[in-house]
Amino acid sequence: MIKGVSIVLCTYNGKNRLEETFKHLAAQKITVPCEIIFVDNASTDGTKEFADHWWQLNESSLISYRSFVQPIPGKSYAQDLGYDQAQYEYILVCDDDNWLCDIYVQTAYAIMTENASIGALGGWCDGVFESKKPEWFDKYTKYYVVVKQGKRSGDITHKKGCLYGAGMVLRKSHWLQLKALGFNHLLSCRKGDSLSSGGDTEYCYALRLLGYKIWYDERLYFKHFMTKGRLYKAYVSELRKELSYSNFILWPYRDVLSGKPKTKYSLYRSVLTGMPSILIKNVINLKFGDFDKKEAAKDYFRYFKYKVFYASIYLENLKSVRSWAQTTNKNNFD
Repeated sequence: MIKGVSIVLCTYNGKNRLEETFKHLAAQKITVPCEIIFVDNASTDGTKEFADHWWQLNESSLISYRSFVQPIPGKSYAQDLGYDQAQYEYILVCDDDNWLCDIYVQTAYAIMTENASIGALGGWCDGVFESKKPEWFDKYTKYYVVVKQGKRSGDITHKKGCLYGAGMVLRKSHWLQLKALGFNHLLSCRKGDSLSSGGDTEYCYALRLLGYKIWYDERLYFKHFMTKGRLYKAYVSELRKELSYSNFILWPYRDVLSGKPKTKYSLYRSVLTGMPSILIKNVINLKFGDFDKKEAAKDYFRYFKYKVFYASIYLENLKSVRSWAQTTNKNNFD
């Protein structure tokens, strides 16, 4: 693969968020080959036309630009198109609301070049708010991925174990390796205005199954723009709902990585743990608790439902992961 950085920017109806994001990309201080692969994921607001025109007027001589349309809804589909079109080895995932610091690209290139064992590299971000930051926001930053991903720079493979997709850096050669093995996303990430996510976590787990490391570096900093439409507790509640489902879909990855896959009967048995007292406690919290207790109770009943009624989905997903991953580390399947 050609050494350089391909910035893959996928968006759905991101026209109003793109200008500041593009300004930060154009301001990158780089000495390495770099390109932007812009993917419009079935937008209806003229996003691609705006992006192409903006870059034509403000293009950087240090960064080339190409744009594409992915008509299939789903961020993972858009990213796959971007990865396929990328001509460089290092792929930097930049969301349409990420404002990268001016040394982000150059620093990411250096880190990936110096350590061939890194599969996925990530940084950290601060929130920038369209309207006044709510007083409660700092309590729920993890749901908005406005958080550091490690206590210090280095290997977080067996600590956090995954990265959020914003600002994540990957290797195209690894993506090609996964495709050759038959890897398919169990999650398709966000579709249009849907909050469904988790594709970034799934990709990190897949890389770990290949034996690569997950890495965090404090030098990789960006700002995450928070639109006012996201700054409500009801939005946090929706994020938690989608996160619980994504976590359930990704259980097979964690279980294969730990060498402890579940069976239908172990899922059923786990439901009985702490019964009936824990069931009664969550019923009470759901009816009379504060916001946090109600949300925790909702999570409890969601996982109760998944274990009892969706066990077959878990087993199908476990089979899917094993179908390609068993060729990478046989010890996980004994």
